[in-house]
Amino acid sequence: MLKSAEGDIETQITIAAHHEAGHATVAAVRRILLRPEGIMVGQDAQGLACYRKEPDRTDASVEAHILASFAGFYAENHFRKMRGHQPRDYEILRQSLDWQEARSIEGLLSDTYLAGRSVSTVHKALEERAEQLVAQNWPVIERVAQALLDKRWEPRKPLRSNFQWSGSGMAKYVIGEEIVEILVDSGITADCLPGD
Repeated sequence: MLKSAEGDIETQITIAAHHEAGHATVAAVRRILLRPEGIMVGQDAQGLACYRKEPDRTDASVEAHILASFAGFYAENHFRKMRGHQPRDYEILRQSLDWQEARSIEGLLSDTYLAGRSVSTVHKALEERAEQLVAQNWPVIERVAQALLDKRWEPRKPLRSNFQWSGSGMAKYVIGEEIVEILVDSGITADCLPGD
């Protein structure tokens, strides 16, 4: 019998850390620049992964950004299944900000890339590819998530965008350069945008 993870805040924080680590790791694997802010999780189990969100107009870049958007969900569900927790329902996740973000850029894929396929067919294929990338890079995702969980709680820092990603006053952070170090140590070439 699968356990619900919804009532235990520590478990929810751990799940959120793996979700954000999935985004960041797959973004780096697909050569998307990480942002200096890195990844973060609040005491309310809300999280955020910061990487360059604007694809250039190439199909490879658009594809990479879609895969990075999907990767958080698949990392979260991979962790949930490994720990015997109920996976997140796919229909609920289809309404998530991650899926909205992916759908907002799918229209940038060229007719050549689509090769006569519908956008929904390509969307499904990219979901499957994101799930594969999470599985292939799981040990690294775990290392990134654990680095976040090992951090001390500190006052939540405002983002330059003023985006309110968490309602909690306290959060944990792994900055972009730290993520790059973990990834490089794991054999993944990664880069981070310069900080201020």
